[in-house]
Amino acid sequence: MGAEEEVYERLLRAHAEEVRSQGLAKVPEELLDAIAAHASSLRRAIRTAAEKGSVHQRLRERELEVMRRVLADLLERRLAKVVGAALEGRVPENALLFELQLYQELRTALDSYRDLMLQAVEDLDLRGCTYRRGQALLVFTEDHPAVTDEEGRRRGPFRRGSIASLPPVTALLALDAGKARRIPPPRRPE
Repeated sequence: MGAEEEVYERLLRAHAEEVRSQGLAKVPEELLDAIAAHASSLRRAIRTAAEKGSVHQRLRERELEVMRRVLADLLERRLAKVVGAALEGRVPENALLFELQLYQELRTALDSYRDLMLQAVEDLDLRGCTYRRGQALLVFTEDHPAVTDEEGRRRGPFRRGSIASLPPVTALLALDAGKARRIPPPRRPE
């Protein structure tokens, strides 16, 4: 089996494992690099084929098409698992970097939405609900070291009992570490 066939087979195995797995299946970073390199090689071979429309060219085009469909399905399945993890508030294991970033964005949005809904339930009034994404207000339940937020600013250190308004991703890290809890938004006047 050649190196090109091996990449194709490895993608199919990764897809099959994702289908079987309840959580995110492990996808080696090296496989991502191999898929990109193999696809680039196939595209180059298609462009430079001596005989346009030859059997070899059509086979390469078909392989690219199948790889796209398999990868798209694999990513859709992983997306559903990341969304499920965000809804449950658990960090997904085996997530790729971009999936962790998506998870953090989803968690921030869901937490803001839940805060809004808790307030609306408390007030028994949904009429004034307006979802806004922004800073998260936290109270630290344990000491927490200084961190650099996503905007490059140094925040903290935070002492137990400190209250801070932090960008969403920075807040999520403290919440996931169990070092802080979210302060709900103030009640609207009646």
